[in-house]
Amino acid sequence: MIMKVFVVIAFLSLSNSKSNFMPNLPLGEYRIVFEKFYSCESTNVFQNNLYFSKKSLSETELKGNYTYLLPLDDTYTFDLNVASWGSIGGWKPNSIVYIAKNACSSFKKVLGNVWYTIIKAFNVTSNNCPIQAGTYMTKGIDLKELDNLNMPKVYFYGKYKVTYKIRNEEKDVLGCIVLEITLIRPWEKPF
Repeated sequence: MIMKVFVVIAFLSLSNSKSNFMPNLPLGEYRIVFEKFYSCESTNVFQNNLYFSKKSLSETELKGNYTYLLPLDDTYTFDLNVASWGSIGGWKPNSIVYIAKNACSSFKKVLGNVWYTIIKAFNVTSNNCPIQAGTYMTKGIDLKELDNLNMPKVYFYGKYKVTYKIRNEEKDVLGCIVLEITLIRPWEKPF
């Protein structure tokens, strides 16, 4: 009798595992889990006061405002550096490095369709560069709308810290934002 029970359990587990095969590969298609959003050291010409707000158990929004003391145009340099979380701890810089002239156009290119979502949510009058000086506020953007970035669709799973800086010709940092994210497998649940 006990042997029959073991055979039935083994049969059910084997038949179930074939339909739910989820490989544990180090890279692949991913989902983005947004962890933290904060400012870093700069001259605060381009300021941000952004934060995550939990709307429900499954929905989180980005809220806050941007304040630009000068227009964001293509006279600045766009500096993006992605650090990865090391296997023994600590941030390892330069997982992805992207430095480009024409800050506004480059930022628009990196954001892809997310650019239009952000422009609409922050009530910016024009969806083209330059973005005029002023304060732009949002009542909330669902973080699921920020997944469609113009970035690689296949990458290594893990924790990342994305540092975005706007620099002038003298290499002064006029604005700086840090975003900590985790890339997880499509079937995994955020922790």
